[in-house]
Amino acid sequence: MGPVTLTGKRAGPRTARAVVVFLLLMASVSGCGSPDVAAFVQLGGLSGKSPAPVELTGDAGEVLYRELRERGQKDNEQARAALTAPRGGGDVRTFAFIKAGCVETGAEPVVKGDVLAVKLTGGENTNCAAANYFLVIVSVKDAERRLRPAS
Repeated sequence: MGPVTLTGKRAGPRTARAVVVFLLLMASVSGCGSPDVAAFVQLGGLSGKSPAPVELTGDAGEVLYRELRERGQKDNEQARAALTAPRGGGDVRTFAFIKAGCVETGAEPVVKGDVLAVKLTGGENTNCAAANYFLVIVSVKDAERRLRPAS
């Protein structure tokens, strides 16, 4: 016997196809877009541990920039511009990550479930005496506001 619907009748191939198409459409509508790295800035050394990732809403970018300055970051116009740039708004959300590394040349966003993280790339097989820090700004379409930054 084949698949049975709630009415007790057998579901035909057309019904099964319609259900699959509907589920695929729902998944594409309700999911997030592909995240993009909007900025990658080398910061140099910082004292203490990395600031937590933040969503750049309101004055969060300016607050994070002040925190970086308090941790020994020299005035960095590129970092300030990336953190305080006007945001597109709407369904697009923007997050800032401060990552410890060495001589990395880029970053790639990583989404696992509802968690957004970044992975530094480039600069493999390099031995550093002290960590360098990098600012990574990631933008992503997230109409349902389901993503949260990795802590």
